[in-house]
Order: sequence, then structure tokens, then C-alpha cells
Amino acid sequence: MTSMELISQGISYHVSRRDEGLYEVVSGETFLGFVERAGRVYVALSGTRYDRAVEAGQALSLSAAAAMLKTAPAVRVSESVLAAA
Repeated sequence: MTSMELISQGISYHVSRRDEGLYEVVSGETFLGFVERAGRVYVALSGTRYDRAVEAGQALSLSAAAAMLKTAPAVRVSESVLAAA
């Protein structure tokens, strides 16, 4: 799994590649959701489980899609989960 730090609108996001075209997004200690690439569009998915995540919006960049998740309801991530990532 590949990971990177993105900055959008002055906020830092930790993005980890979970699968081909699927990313997990964390900001600080808060799990924000997923971003899925669909062609040239990135779909922001809010929720802790990919199979139940709800679309929060679409963007033309990964960082813009991650920023959309900041306004969606989020879940605090424990240190043990972050250490395993």
C-alpha cells in the first residue's frame, strides 16, 4: 500500500492506497472516508466501511475529493489503527 500527504485548502490529509483506484483518507487522528477513482473523476465516499460508504461528492483531483470528506461526518481513529496503516 502506498501512502502520501496531500494539502488542500490549508488542511493536510494522509492518503493511503488501499487498492487500484481506491484510497483511504485520514486527517490528523480522524478517519474521513474513501476516495475512488472513476475514469478522470475522483468520488469522495463518506463512511468507515467501503461497502457502506455514501457518496459525498465528485472532484477532478484526489486532493479536492479528500477535502470534500472533511465536511462529512468523521470517525476518530485510535493510535493502534494509525500505527498499523
